Amino acid sequence: MSGERAVVDRESKQLELRLAHALALGAAGRSTEAEGEYRAILRDWPDCLAACKALVRFSSARGDNERTVELLEHAQRLAPDDPKVAANLALAIARCGRIETAVDLLDTTVARHPDFHPAWFHLGRLREALGDLPGANRAWFQAIRRAQNKGLWLNEQTTPPAMLEGVQRAMQHAAQWRRNIFMESLSELRGAHGSSALDRVDRALRGYLKECDNTPADSRQRPRFLYFPDLPSAPYLDPALVPWTAILEDRFAQIQAEAQQVLDDRVDLPGFLTFDDGADSTPYLAGSGPNPAWNALFFYRHGKRHEENHLRCPETSATLDSLELCTIRHQAPEICFSVLTPGSHILPHYGVTNARVVVHLPLIVPERCALNIVGIGTHVWQEGRAMVFDDSYLHEAWNHSSAVRVILLMDAWNPHLTAVETLAIRSLVEAISDFEGEAKLS
Repeated sequence: MSGERAVVDRESKQLELRLAHALALGAAGRSTEAEGEYRAILRDWPDCLAACKALVRFSSARGDNERTVELLEHAQRLAPDDPKVAANLALAIARCGRIETAVDLLDTTVARHPDFHPAWFHLGRLREALGDLPGANRAWFQAIRRAQNKGLWLNEQTTPPAMLEGVQRAMQHAAQWRRNIFMESLSELRGAHGSSALDRVDRALRGYLKECDNTPADSRQRPRFLYFPDLPSAPYLDPALVPWTAILEDRFAQIQAEAQQVLDDRVDLPGFLTFDDGADSTPYLAGSGPNPAWNALFFYRHGKRHEENHLRCPETSATLDSLELCTIRHQAPEICFSVLTPGSHILPHYGVTNARVVVHLPLIVPERCALNIVGIGTHVWQEGRAMVFDDSYLHEAWNHSSAVRVILLMDAWNPHLTAVETLAIRSLVEAISDFEGEAKLS
């Protein structure tokens, strides 16, 4: 084995010296000799990716597109998971006039490497060349969002000079296209009820698009997704404003019994934050208990009905079915038995929008359990008495007892919205979700 290793080491050293020599030739301006050396290296070491990439640069510089494609295809065989190689191959194929093939390759690349923003950017350019303007704008939007998530393309200083003009143009096109889609989602309601009925919705949208500053006046309120302006500032709301809270209270005993049965049956409950999303719960949980946990038995999650839990809790299910729930495709309702284990603390956080409020029906509440809206006041749950709050305010909850706390948690439309506004918000959020694929009202 030592003899084989020595042979491998000699080969590796020889390749290293040859690459260094080729690089020195190029640096000295002897490009023809350098290309010849790289070609010889690739012949002797067909799996040398560095030599292959160097030859790509030479062939690209002289406009030999077919040779560039051949070399990049070889590079892709050597590095099948390198998105930069795949994107460069797609561009070379496009320069050969095979734009549809290039688009297919970029589609595959962004599916496998969704955070590689240059591939999205080039996909937008090629889709535009094919006349697919919606596809171009969607790709550009993805490119911009993913680049800016990395701190890139925020301004001239964070954008490569060679790409600046193209990036700025992509931003303008994508922003206008996105705005048009969102405005179109409201057009039917606007036609039926008039623009004045949607005035607050329009201002909410302009704030979302950062066309105006919609920051709430109260610094304790910072919705993560959408702020709806000119609603009464009410961290805690009178439960009577949500009429069906009376129905929940009337059905308290039956719902409580089913929640207790879930605990008695030791049903394996998923984490509230990790269920469906796989989110990291670390920023949200702390506590003195050995295993702080915020778990849930979901009846609805992001609008999806979980039938097995409705069957497990038929009285609760029948009650929920009798209510006029907040429904948004892929988003709401959000309804569960929320289970906070002993010693657990849900840390201060903001909800996503003040267009909806959160309803609690406390089912099992030991002593030393409470909800706190930071800077406003603490609410101590009372079993069987519904409470309603705006979770776009900074809030937290804790269970300092030695027993489990359980509430029926659900969302509702903010009662200060008009009927037309609830329809408009539903249409708008669904349009945003469809376009951007990331808005979650949870």
